[in-house]
This record gives sequence, structure tokens and C-alpha cells, in this order.
Amino acid sequence: MATVTNPNASAAARRAQVLREYWNRARGPTTTVLGTIAAFFVAYPPLAQGIYYLIRGGWLMLGHGFHGAATGETASAFLAHSTGLLVLVIGAALCLAAYRRQGSPEVLLIALGSAIGLMVLDIVYVINRSISVLYLLDAFIQGGLVAAWVYGWRTGKEKLAQAVAATPPAPVPAPAPVSPPPPAATTPGQVTPQI
Repeated sequence: MATVTNPNASAAARRAQVLREYWNRARGPTTTVLGTIAAFFVAYPPLAQGIYYLIRGGWLMLGHGFHGAATGETASAFLAHSTGLLVLVIGAALCLAAYRRQGSPEVLLIALGSAIGLMVLDIVYVINRSISVLYLLDAFIQGGLVAAWVYGWRTGKEKLAQAVAATPPAPVPAPAPVSPPPPAATTPGQVTPQI
């Protein structure tokens, strides 16, 4: 499903073409709407993780705020709101990176670091019985996000290698003809040395 992109196309047109290719690739092997959406997010991990973190951060901000107000736990409510706000900001940054198609090392570090960190915290606290076993579902989702990043990185590397192999070498421009330098201007009464 390789397409030839127009090198003169605008950045927005190239971005739209890439998203169409991802969507078409995601639509291929599945027949359900949920399967299509999941395949699209696997093909485009920054958007998947960004949307998931926006939902998760919003849930922590709203959900625990109601629980903390009802039980009077102000310290845990503060921690839940702090964590929710940080996860919300990470999600917004990942969505912005997905929109701008930025795959910088900083974005990768934030994405993988937050996913691995939250996955480890979920597993440790479930083992210590500090939180519900339901948080293993979140750990599973975090592991899936890491796997999607690794898969996207590997397939992106392969696509880049294929694109480089398919690109013809650029023509080397011919050197400009060399002309002799113009004669030096002389002033009246000055003698020009003869070589």
C-alpha cells in the first residue's frame, strides 16, 4: 500500500495523507468499529496515549474529588488532583505532538516514561493491596501503549529504510565554469608588473 507523495504538497496535505493511510491500514483486517478504532490507535500511538491520558486525568480530577469531598480525605484528594492534572497535561502534550507529527526524543521519553511509570505503580500497589485489583486493567493498557510505541517505532524504521532505498539519488550539479579574474585597475603613473 505504498503511495507516492507529492514533494511540493503542503505540510497539512502530507499530514492528512498520512492519517488517511493509517486509517485505511487500520480498517483492513477488522470488521467491528471498536476493532477499527483500536487498530488506528495502534498505528498512531501518540494520539492513542494522549486521548487515554486526557480521559484518565479528567477522571482523577473529577472522580476522586467527589469521593474525597464525601469522605473528608483532603490529603488523598490533593494527591489525586495533582496526579490527575499531571496526567491531563501529559495527554494534552501527546495530542499536540500527534497533531504536529513530532516524534522527538523528548516526546518519546515523556510517553514511554509515563506509561512505564504508571504501569509499575499500578502493579506494585495492587501487589501491596493498597489499591483495587481493577487497576491491573490500567497496567495492561499502559503495557499496550508501550507495545504500540515499540511497534510504531519498528515499522517506522522499516518504512524509512524502504523509502530511502526507493528514492533515486539526487543529481549532482555540474560545476560552474571558471573564468579568469578581471584585470586589476591601474591608476595613472602606476606600473603594472608583467608576469
